[in-house]
Amino acid sequence: MKQFAVIGLGRFGVSLAKELYALGHDVFAIDLNEERIQHIAPHVTSAVQADACDLAALKTLGISNVDILFVTLARDISASLLITLNAVELGIPEIYAKAYSDAHAKILRKLGVTKVYMPEIEMGQRIARELSHADLLELIELDPENEIAEMRSPMQWENKTIDQLSVRRKYGITILLIRSAEHLTVSPTPQQIIYPDSKLLVLGKKEQIQKLQEQ
Repeated sequence: MKQFAVIGLGRFGVSLAKELYALGHDVFAIDLNEERIQHIAPHVTSAVQADACDLAALKTLGISNVDILFVTLARDISASLLITLNAVELGIPEIYAKAYSDAHAKILRKLGVTKVYMPEIEMGQRIARELSHADLLELIELDPENEIAEMRSPMQWENKTIDQLSVRRKYGITILLIRSAEHLTVSPTPQQIIYPDSKLLVLGKKEQIQKLQEQ
């Protein structure tokens, strides 16, 4: 069980805090708005009304003891950056932050944030890709470069083995799982046949998976 702090209780912050708590983690929620604190209090370990831009206030709250801190304010860029600086100064091991724009994200990374989230932009890109490629079923982003995708197998792959297709050499991806109406194969060997109408779970770099979808 990890200890999390979520600073900023807009829709994204509230959803994040509630889900982390439901998964069994200790969650410390902080916001300047008293009404938001009252709303979230039953759904987290602790909820406190405080100004996270005030380094002294954060020290008093003991925020430096958490494993991971989320800064979910985005539109108030100055507050986001100041809170992030405070978190860095407190020596919090991992800091995640929501960004409003590319410029905001760039500054957050310069400050040493572990990962920057841009939910609206990322979701828009994901939906656009899913709509553009009918064979793509679901995407899971692992980091800015790599992802896991569930997709329908290309017709030209049917009844051929992974080795025959030279999947890793030609496409730079790893097939983690193959599922058809009658077969389920986890960690398939190079001799595994890809049956008609199969669904594949593949791991690879984003550009490689996108290139595969365009075949």
